[in-house]
Amino acid sequence: MEPDTNRTADPCVCIEPRRHPKMNSSSLLDPAPALRRPPGILAPRAKIMAHEFLGVTPRRWLEYLVAILVGNAIYYFSLVPHLPNALRHQGFRTDWGVLVDFAVCVAVYGLIRLGFSL
Repeated sequence: MEPDTNRTADPCVCIEPRRHPKMNSSSLLDPAPALRRPPGILAPRAKIMAHEFLGVTPRRWLEYLVAILVGNAIYYFSLVPHLPNALRHQGFRTDWGVLVDFAVCVAVYGLIRLGFSL
């Protein structure tokens, strides 16, 4: 019986590195040959992924910002003068006013998303 030339004395150490069964030497250089596209053409999702920050596109960040600013403006300039004291936000506290302000901002964001989907 011939000695196994691919193994050393330690059974955990192999001389040849193990490779994925579907990968050959050419796929090591180009890991996704089936997914290649002509130069300059990216997949639709790849274009978006290139510009995302924390998984969100700049357009979505702008929608969030506008919803927060407009929602806070509506809350503080239109609603606060007419709300009872219990629903007015007191600075640096968690109270019912924060919940009302949040609800207004979420409603504005919903209107923004609805407007873009039409």
